[in-house]
Amino acid sequence: MQVWLPIIIYGTTVALGLVLGWYFLSAKRPPKAVQAIHLLTGFGGLEVVMLVTNISRGNEALSENATIALVLLGLAVVSGLFAGIMAKPRPDVLGPALAAHAFVGGSAFLVLANWTLNALP
Repeated sequence: MQVWLPIIIYGTTVALGLVLGWYFLSAKRPPKAVQAIHLLTGFGGLEVVMLVTNISRGNEALSENATIALVLLGLAVVSGLFAGIMAKPRPDVLGPALAAHAFVGGSAFLVLANWTLNALP
């Protein structure tokens, strides 16, 4: 169960991100609770991934894959924060910033899923 915890947390984060993306594309204001939970699961999931990747220390291929997942997840968190911070002063940057956040976050989730499948005995 320990290996599946990051997938469950980031699966929730991705699902909430899709809901937020739908709100953005339909030009509606999303509920603050959905935004807050997306943010908290993003940061919390990053912490869980950092703790769980200690499993892969014995296998170099798994360790490399875990490092790639951690870097991509970190970039996704930073790009999401950047999009939120830049939304008010420069609304023209919001669309490309959210697209970059979604791309990096989706890629990170796929790498994390690949790591999880390879980490299972």
